[in-house]
Amino acid sequence: MRMISAIIGCILLAFAVLHAFLPYSSSFIYIYGAGALLAFITVKPGRLGINTARFFALCTTAVMFFYFAGFFKMAPYFTETWYKTGAALEGVGMLLSAFLMIPILSCYSCLLKAEGCEHFKQSKRPAFFRVPEDIQQNP
Repeated sequence: MRMISAIIGCILLAFAVLHAFLPYSSSFIYIYGAGALLAFITVKPGRLGINTARFFALCTTAVMFFYFAGFFKMAPYFTETWYKTGAALEGVGMLLSAFLMIPILSCYSCLLKAEGCEHFKQSKRPAFFRVPEDIQQNP
């Protein structure tokens, strides 16, 4: 999964670099950069605290929905041949980025559902993303 996260981070970073050369697209650099940063955080081995993992999961969800909202805000202005115009880079980039954030959110969600992790059991509050107690199976 770390390899997939690294590939997703590189794709999002490439989108950010591509937008660096376009006029009036500095906000896209930050948007794609945030997605790449969230993807690269899952690549780094090590422990994340439960509150940190929860924060990154919520940030990933917000970025993912921002990508979807950006695409659907552009969609009404597309013509029949929008894929042949300059809008194709922005439109396909936003839609692809939104779908690429799903595995990243899955990584953070899996961290929050992990059983047997002592640093997660020390938390006084229950996890926001977790498996309900009544359906957990203990071998």
